[in-house]
Amino acid sequence: MRCAADLRRVASRWLVPGLLGVAILAAYANSFDIPFVFDDWHTIEQNPAIRSLSNLPRFFYDPNSTTVLRENKDLRPLLVASLALNHRISGLVPWSYHAVNLLLHWIATLLVYRIVRDHLWLDADGAPVALAAALIVAVHPLNTESVDYVSARSALLTTVFYLAAFDAAARDRRVVALLLAACAMLTKSIALTLPLAVLLHRVLAPSYRRRPIPWAFIGCLALVAAAGILYRWWLLPPWVVESARQPGITPWTYFITEWSALVYYLRLFIWPDALVVDRVDYPYASSLSDVQAWGSLLGLAALGVIVWLFARRRRAFAFAALWFVVTLAPESTFFPLAEPVNEHRPYLAMLGMATLAALWLWLATRSVARRLAAPTPWLFAVVVTFVATLLGATTHARNEVWRDDLRLWLDATEKAPRNARAWMNAGHAALTRGDTAQARKLLLEAHRLSPCYAYVQLNLSAVAARDGNPAASLTWADDAVRCNPGLALARVSRAEALERLGRLDEALAEYREATRLDAVHAGAWRAQGRLLERRGDWAAAAAAYDASAAADPMDPEALMLAGLVYAYRLRDSATAVARFRSVLALDPAHYGAHYQLAVALLAAGKRDEAHAAWSRFAPMAEAIGDQASLDAAPAELRAAR
Repeated sequence: MRCAADLRRVASRWLVPGLLGVAILAAYANSFDIPFVFDDWHTIEQNPAIRSLSNLPRFFYDPNSTTVLRENKDLRPLLVASLALNHRISGLVPWSYHAVNLLLHWIATLLVYRIVRDHLWLDADGAPVALAAALIVAVHPLNTESVDYVSARSALLTTVFYLAAFDAAARDRRVVALLLAACAMLTKSIALTLPLAVLLHRVLAPSYRRRPIPWAFIGCLALVAAAGILYRWWLLPPWVVESARQPGITPWTYFITEWSALVYYLRLFIWPDALVVDRVDYPYASSLSDVQAWGSLLGLAALGVIVWLFARRRRAFAFAALWFVVTLAPESTFFPLAEPVNEHRPYLAMLGMATLAALWLWLATRSVARRLAAPTPWLFAVVVTFVATLLGATTHARNEVWRDDLRLWLDATEKAPRNARAWMNAGHAALTRGDTAQARKLLLEAHRLSPCYAYVQLNLSAVAARDGNPAASLTWADDAVRCNPGLALARVSRAEALERLGRLDEALAEYREATRLDAVHAGAWRAQGRLLERRGDWAAAAAAYDASAAADPMDPEALMLAGLVYAYRLRDSATAVARFRSVLALDPAHYGAHYQLAVALLAAGKRDEAHAAWSRFAPMAEAIGDQASLDAAPAELRAAR
């Protein structure tokens, strides 16, 4: 009997986590092979910082560790650390990144269940309403961008820390709450609203559940939030904030536009038929007289009145509605971001929307159950299962769109036909597949919509180069530089076009301008080294290769090129030895580095070390039948073998 009771207790304890896990796996079973898309190229695929966990300290102070794109520098150390862990597990194969995203999503749904059940004053109704809210969060298609798009992990990870901190605060586990709040701020600064959320929870509590407001604790939470903002302000370059803004958009314009953004998110939550990966084309409200502004504000006010009427019976309605507004405030009030709306932004606010939906479903079901003389829990279970199944099927279908980069962006062009960035990314996806005709068509439409969007010209330059038209490639690259002279990628594109035309001095000048604009552009440094070698400027070439290695410390080839110049052109065997050893530290099986290390050690007069290095190389050469390398070695090394 006791054993049976223990089994029932264990089963009861794991029933909700298991149910949520099954729902998530069913909805997202087809997401593990979704490729890297959109910003993933510069935050993951080309980001050298995540290639080694030894860079972990850098993540906390070096904005260059977040991305290779100068315009997107930031400080999100815990996010970047999680990406580095994924790289350690699966390199650039996406499955482990998606597995972690799904794990974080599952934890977030468990926290939603825990918070709604225990902290929203629902008493006996808490468990069913909480489970419904958690299921809605688990399978709602509005969350597909947050879950499927690896770079949107910032929303997932911040939400997990934020919800865990709120839960700890509600349970008076204050030290834990402060630590989790700090983790949230070290992931994304949207967590700065946590002190206000905790305060609202205490203020809105019914009289029979009300406790004194812990002003000192809330003050400590506010200090953590302020410290997180100051930390980023201190370490981020001043131009980062400006690059995050849409040019010409004032805080007031952004603020009145965000009223319609809140309505937009609510609309996608209720009827998610217009999900799109990018809405940079979302219109801005010009003034208060614009119907987009006053109409949205009027709609929000009407919704507020409805919530207030329900909140007179259930305080949870008021808290859920305020949670939606408060958690979206950092990105939807006075700080203008590059886009007015983004589908991953309401992920933290989903607790509020899902709780409102679950509460309304519960009250409606209970009313119908009374008329039918049916048990409310069973009828509610049927309704929630039906809703969750529809949402999960929609999510599964949306994942299919995410699985194909070109399809994802063509879907965006259909739903947002005036979005030049969507057309540009669709063109880039077609170019990646080698379909230059489709790429050109899509990119020219992007150019028509936005004639001075440098990234469009960069891709058109690449299309012309692929088609064997270097003159047209240079024309498009020139246009990119004209549109955005401060964009390092535009300078690199123009340098490559000049190089294809044989105008090497001009190409070198453009590569140098690229590294002046972005000192960690490894490719531009390496290109300089290559051109300087052709000039015979060996010292400058070696310095350029060293700079490339410094910009990308995990790239052994830049070190290898530097070592070859030091060994054979500058006759600096000691420095060459150091470079080849660095190559082998990164890649112990690097064939060329083993050979060159032995030769360089001999030239440096370190005969014993040279013989030892040669004894490691020779079996490698013999194993692949490379007699030419064995014969080309200095006589002393051949004799040593």
